[in-house]
Amino acid sequence: ELAERRDLRRINRLLDEHHYLKAMQPVGQRLYYLAKDAAENWLAILVFSAPAKHLKHRDRWIGWTDEQRRRRLSLVTNNSRFLLLPGLAVPNLGSRVLALALERLPRDWQAQYGHPVEVVETFVDPEQFRGTVYTAGGWTELGQTDGWGRTREDYYVKHDKPKRLFVRELRRGACRSLQAE
Repeated sequence: ELAERRDLRRINRLLDEHHYLKAMQPVGQRLYYLAKDAAENWLAILVFSAPAKHLKHRDRWIGWTDEQRRRRLSLVTNNSRFLLLPGLAVPNLGSRVLALALERLPRDWQAQYGHPVEVVETFVDPEQFRGTVYTAGGWTELGQTDGWGRTREDYYVKHDKPKRLFVRELRRGACRSLQAE
């Protein structure tokens, strides 16, 4: 389910405690999701936020021009945090949570921001994770980033820790519509 404003303090505390990147101050549009069990216990946290401005592998995969990217980048989002809370031993929980979030993400994004979201991207640190949940969910791995990270809306710093880039269309043919005139 979509997290509510009152959940943000707890979300950030849990990310600080359990996510290797800690909580974040996302730039621009963003949605927070919570996965809960039948007793309303939190199982997972997902954050979707603004995409990277320039990703050569993503841009080539979509097949858009610089001008198309400039006009349509808001139709892409980044799965910037995904945390399965510790102490859980539920087979395929990560894959199921991610699939459920992606199923409702386009509808929620449209309702919140008044425009669709067509593609989702994410970065996986190969020193920390293998990306199994994304692979199992039908995401496409495009290669490694060049090792830059966003620190503010339009400011990036070189950190020399390339990440694996995964992408997924949220509806069939999304890349074609991102290329359209």
